[in-house]
Formats: sequence, structure tokens, C-alpha cells
Amino acid sequence: MRNNLLLIGLVNLCLSSSAYALSPEQFTSLEYHVNTGVGKTLPYAANKITPEFKKAFSFIKFDEDTSIKLVTFIDTPNRAFKEKAINIRVREHVTKPRKSKITVKLRAADPTSFGDVSNYRKAEIDYTNGKAAYSVSYDIPYSPGDIDVKKVDYEQVFKILKGNSAVWGIVGDIYEANKQDLAQTVVMRTHGWEGTLDDKRFDDIEIDFQLWTPYYRQPRVAFTEFSFKGSLKDEKRLEQAYNYLFKQVNAVNLGEGDNQGSKTNATFKMSKAFK
Repeated sequence: MRNNLLLIGLVNLCLSSSAYALSPEQFTSLEYHVNTGVGKTLPYAANKITPEFKKAFSFIKFDEDTSIKLVTFIDTPNRAFKEKAINIRVREHVTKPRKSKITVKLRAADPTSFGDVSNYRKAEIDYTNGKAAYSVSYDIPYSPGDIDVKKVDYEQVFKILKGNSAVWGIVGDIYEANKQDLAQTVVMRTHGWEGTLDDKRFDDIEIDFQLWTPYYRQPRVAFTEFSFKGSLKDEKRLEQAYNYLFKQVNAVNLGEGDNQGSKTNATFKMSKAFK
């Protein structure tokens, strides 16, 4: 984990390299991820939690309610947006359609490359299996009646994004230069369940479990992970919770599943349009 000395060092690096770059201290949200396998405790593309899964991961008390979403990402085959550390995600919230949104996210190993950004929804440090990445994200709501996530109308997506001046300042020029070449990744279906750790030190932290599978089941892979969020001011306790969760998940000994890192990167890798 990054300690305070490293944060101070990165602040100095930011100030020396760019007058406008965000400093690490502005990243006030933390999110922790632990990749896992599920073995035979969940069937492929399971749409409900099973007794076998709850038994295997008995250190978490799960709710029964299932959250279902459909997710796809947009870029050009030569990854023009990624070249600028930008990811564009279209996510339909099937369970709660009013929560459907387009997310524009800047993501990198350090924040010095982000330049002058403002009016973002959150600045976050993501830890996946102990590795950190910085992200700044913008969420723009949309109606599933306006965009079909399974066959994205790119012009409509960027028309919506153009309505946010901060977002358009990030993506507008790249879009105009590459709008004839846009493509989307495979569509991923996500099933999610929420729960809490059985350790009383952390029982106020909401644990999210997600199962990602391709909507059309090709290729036949599944990404599974636990995650939770919190504030930088509570970093010490969050790190303790992360260490506890990581230890417990690995003690179950079901491996790390098909993906051991970013779900976004893994989705692009399996998509023919980007090979």
C-alpha cells in the first residue's frame, strides 16, 4: 500500500511536472478489489446466489437481492482514447434503469498525466490485489430507451457527452478525429450481490461481489471479484479490512478465476474489434 511518504513524493512530482495536474491528496476516495475464483460454488452466469457460494465465503453475510447490469466500452481499434488514458463505458442498469450511465474515466498509474481536470464526480485510488491506479471519473445519466447497449449508437453517446462541457473538453477532439472508426467491446453481463464482513471491526463496510460474463457467452469466461469503497480519511482501517478480506478469500483457495486484474482491460482483450 502507498504510505504517506509516497503521497508526499508524488505531490512534489505533480507540482514540478504540471501546474494543473491533480495531486494524490485530491484522490479522496479509495476502492479495493480482490479477484477470486468461485469453483463450482456458482454456475456459469449465475443470476442468483447459491448456498454453496455462501458456505464457501461464510465470512461475508450476503443479501439475496441481485443487481444486473449490461456493460460495454467504446474506443477505436488502435485505442485512440486509451492513448490519452481515457476509458468510455456505457452501462445499462437492468435492475434499476434510471441508474444507467455513461462513464468517462481517466485512469493511470499516477495522476500527473491527467492535466487540467475539473467538475469530476470522484477522484479515486483503486487497489486491485495490492496494485494501485489513480482514476478521475465523470458519470452522465442516460435512458436505456435512447441507447441500446448491445448495439451502441456512437453518435448518440457523444451527443449526450457533449452536453457536459468538462467531459467534452476531455473527449471532444479525439471523437471528432476518430468518429468514423469507433467500435465497442463485447457486451458483458454483470450479476452482483452485496454483503458485510463478519468481523465486527469492519461490519459497517459494504462488500460488493460481482460476476462478469459475456452477454452472448462467447468467449466462455467469467470474471469474479470482491470490492469495497471508502474515504481516504479512513485509509488505515480500510487497509486492515482489505488485508482481512484478502487473507480470507485466499484461504478459501478457489484461485483468482479467469481474470487477475482490470475487468476493463480484460474485456478489450477478448473483443475482436480491438485485436
